[in-house]
Amino acid sequence: MQYVAYIFWGLSGLVLCSLCCCYSAVRLGIAVFKTTAQYIQANMHIFFLPFLANATAAVWFLLWAGSFLFLYSVGDPRPRDPPLNFVTSMTWTDLTKGAVAYHIFGLFWINAFILGVNQFVIGASACLWYFEVSTDTKGKGTVNRAYWIAFRYHLGSVAFGSFLIAVCQMIRLLFEYYRKKMGTMAKDIPWVKVALALTGWLLWLMEKCVKYISKAAYI
Repeated sequence: MQYVAYIFWGLSGLVLCSLCCCYSAVRLGIAVFKTTAQYIQANMHIFFLPFLANATAAVWFLLWAGSFLFLYSVGDPRPRDPPLNFVTSMTWTDLTKGAVAYHIFGLFWINAFILGVNQFVIGASACLWYFEVSTDTKGKGTVNRAYWIAFRYHLGSVAFGSFLIAVCQMIRLLFEYYRKKMGTMAKDIPWVKVALALTGWLLWLMEKCVKYISKAAYI
């Protein structure tokens, strides 16, 4: 037990040394948390923004799903092969396929637009509060003005950023569709499996980079 105690005292000393070396970073983190608390205190309804964005996205998805059902039914009904011959499949024309692709792209675009507006409002509200916290208003009411700025001046910027995100998501969706089509080949040829996995990871990384750049541009 004595040796174990020495080991823990040594580890405690290492932790203390680490804290001393990171003293400036710790002070900066504490200052950031204090500033964040002051901003939230002045704009308490900032907590409702994620709920509002999620609720809007949910309503949009329900509307999109309802319209997609109507679009899916456009075509010639054909019976499936046994044993699923009792289930009907729809044969689409090229025009219907294009409309379905456009409809799916619209889902990605509008969803990214809703989230982008939410990110822009939060960033703009924090910036307004930072420059007005020492004034008579104490930085209150910046969320409402951030909404006004977003819808009055920057909807085009948010729409363009969300368009780029939607393009990346559409490319990933098409890639996943064709990867499932090539599933049998991928099981037999190892280098095909590696190439598909690497391509999927690169597309995921591209989407994350575009999202990061768009979010930084909004702020």
